[in-house]
Amino acid sequence: MALQHAVTETAKQMAASAYPVELLANEAKQAYSQSSVGVTAGEWLGKITAARDKLLQGEQWAEDYKAFIPDFAVQLVEWEQVKREQTEQMAQDEVAQFFEERIAPLIRSAFKQAVLRYADANVLKADRLTVTEVELPSFTEPDKKFIGITAQYAVKLPIPFVNKSITLRKKAYERIWTGA
Repeated sequence: MALQHAVTETAKQMAASAYPVELLANEAKQAYSQSSVGVTAGEWLGKITAARDKLLQGEQWAEDYKAFIPDFAVQLVEWEQVKREQTEQMAQDEVAQFFEERIAPLIRSAFKQAVLRYADANVLKADRLTVTEVELPSFTEPDKKFIGITAQYAVKLPIPFVNKSITLRKKAYERIWTGA
């Protein structure tokens, strides 16, 4: 019950506090987009996207007209397409690995502190509590306006001659409030 209360209250409070966070995120995004770095990054991103779109159009054109193109040219385009797809997948995998190794532990640690804030210190001990998963909301995508916390707590069974423990898990999801 203590774990359920702590995780649920943390999710509720964070969902209720999302509106000021959204305002700050919008201000930061606007300031970034108006800065010289933001403008330059936007230009480069636009150029990269346009180049990728042209490459995809070329691949599609080669696929549509491969009956009229020499076989070696079709094989070259297919090889380039495989190379591009593998490179994009490698980049996505590296970003996901970086996030899981470097960013996610920091997020889980911060959420553990938030859960401990709403936990009864007489019942839940910090060293046995672990936040295993955090789902952060999106302020731009309406379908992803939920905050989720999954925590677990190791409980040692108070049975004589039995040295076992069980793990209690609790998930809490709340829709964030971002104004009317």
